[in-house]
Amino acid sequence: MKVSARAALAGNPSDLYGGAVLAIPVPQLAATVTLAEQPGVVPPNDLVEAALARVAARVGVRWSTTIPRSVGLAGSSALVIATLRAAGVDAGPLELAQLALSIERDDLGIVAGLQDRATQAFVAPVLVDGDAVRALRPTRPLSFVVAWSPSADGDSGEYHRNIDVDHGAMHELAGIAREAAEAFERGDAGQLAVLMDASARTRQRAAPLPPAHEELADAARRAGFRPNSTGSGGAIVAVVEGEPAQIGADYVIEMFG
Repeated sequence: MKVSARAALAGNPSDLYGGAVLAIPVPQLAATVTLAEQPGVVPPNDLVEAALARVAARVGVRWSTTIPRSVGLAGSSALVIATLRAAGVDAGPLELAQLALSIERDDLGIVAGLQDRATQAFVAPVLVDGDAVRALRPTRPLSFVVAWSPSADGDSGEYHRNIDVDHGAMHELAGIAREAAEAFERGDAGQLAVLMDASARTRQRAAPLPPAHEELADAARRAGFRPNSTGSGGAIVAVVEGEPAQIGADYVIEMFG
């Protein structure tokens, strides 16, 4: 079972505080979990083991991932959801996302919100608004680029535990996400870029990401992009406002209406 990475376009991290986030899957990067005849989890992994324990699945599994670690691309939740699906959990996408969130937050003590798991469970771009999730589809083609820096990786849980939450800024971020979702559905790359930039700058003002992350974002800005952080530091995402063929990037995500 394969589950892709995700990139938040706007609003993050307000979903941790009842806000709203617009996010998309990154299908070029994924975690894969398969059942095995031999018992046990290979290689050992707390996330996989916790997911199996929660649903009382006595199966052997093997897992692998191409999602870079600790750069904000939702590699942890991808493993949990892939494990639940491989174990045969019969649940709708919202229920599956909520189950994965509960495993990470309640069983493992990970600071997390719904949007990572919702994007991966719905296998679609989504607007997560409080406890509600709406799958989105643009009416015109959109393309995105994703970039990350191993030197900008970090523990997202530690970041969230140490920030002094500005609830006014979280409310502002949620409003930006809702506007960004409308631009996304229209296929309006220019307006979406403006809102992604506003989201990134609002977050940096209220809950700054580490300097290494901002160096990555600034490099993208110098190249003409208006990026947002995909998660809580280490990776960025930007909508392509010109022709994707002109972009020298390894990962170009195509979203067609």
